Amino acid sequence: MSTRLARAQESAAAREGPPPAAPPPPRGRAARLLAAAIVVWTLFVAVFMVLTGEHWWWRPAELMPPLTFVVVPLLLVLLAPLARPARLRLGAAALCGVLLGLPLAGLNVHALPGVSGGSPAPPDAVRVFAWNTEYWADGDDPDAFYAYLRAQRADVYLLQEHVSWDSGAHRPVPADHVAALSEHFPGFHVVALGELLTLSRYPIEDWRGLDNWPHLSDPAIGMPPAGGYPDYYRYKTLRTDLRIDGRLTTFYNVHVPVQLDVSMDPFSSRFVSFMRAQEVRRQATYRALEEDLDGNELPAVVAGDMNATSAMGELGRLGDRLRDALHASDQLHPVSWPAGGPAMWRLDWAFTSDAVTVHDYRMVDSEGLSDHRAQALTVTPGG
Repeated sequence: MSTRLARAQESAAAREGPPPAAPPPPRGRAARLLAAAIVVWTLFVAVFMVLTGEHWWWRPAELMPPLTFVVVPLLLVLLAPLARPARLRLGAAALCGVLLGLPLAGLNVHALPGVSGGSPAPPDAVRVFAWNTEYWADGDDPDAFYAYLRAQRADVYLLQEHVSWDSGAHRPVPADHVAALSEHFPGFHVVALGELLTLSRYPIEDWRGLDNWPHLSDPAIGMPPAGGYPDYYRYKTLRTDLRIDGRLTTFYNVHVPVQLDVSMDPFSSRFVSFMRAQEVRRQATYRALEEDLDGNELPAVVAGDMNATSAMGELGRLGDRLRDALHASDQLHPVSWPAGGPAMWRLDWAFTSDAVTVHDYRMVDSEGLSDHRAQALTVTPGG
């Protein structure tokens, strides 16, 4: 009886077919998920590098902290041991992602021991202080503001946002603090145009604003809005030629327009229109500066708020003509914004021509007076 029952059971099992396959081991799924994550991230970085710096609609993607380009693949490297049996291959692929992201991350290799490109500054070196003041002293104690500037003990100040802001109308308002600066900095020379102001202990031999309007690719959307402050939009670079020890050196005070306005509804047509207009203005600012640099044979220092990060492609255009002052910094991750919290972005930059030696470069705390940290560099112009 038992034999017949066993045979019947075997026959029934044969008719039902083989038992269902066991689910794949969790680590096999982990390997596939990790491989997919590596592929997606690598494709994103590749697309980012192709599109950056040229398209207004790609600007929101460019606003991520540049360290993201290293942090994400590093996390994938750390997850690789869970991805058996392909952990070594996936770990190596994730590590390649780290190497791919390093040039975009904004890390300063010159801060590593024995790599610094700075040099001791001679007694006659020029101390430069570049700072986005965040609408000058609006909302701040003016005495504290001017005391902060004096405490920097700079020879040349390149200051942006020498302007007030009408919050209700959401527009810039002209400001004039030249007389106050002359009082707080006796013996200094001052020039101001639009939102830009340069203050110099050295004589200003010549100066002019670089006119953006001839460089607008689409004047219909790049010109200032009706009722606006025209010079605020027209001049985003102020050039001054200073006579230092009998020789001329050019200082460019720059404020590149911001990409977008976070106070606007990102799904509104106004937000999109503003981004398109700002892109036209940004590119015009770079073109005006590049044209002037190409015709300038003097030693040059370019510094200010570029509203760009190490991951954004347009800064490479300046890098082709000038040298980033970063090589003289001992800060591993020099960042300038936001000043009041954990700063994650370097929006403020300083470049010099080959004839200028940079001895020291660093970001400086703005002591609550601006949303930007300042840049301080010590240079010796050549000739």
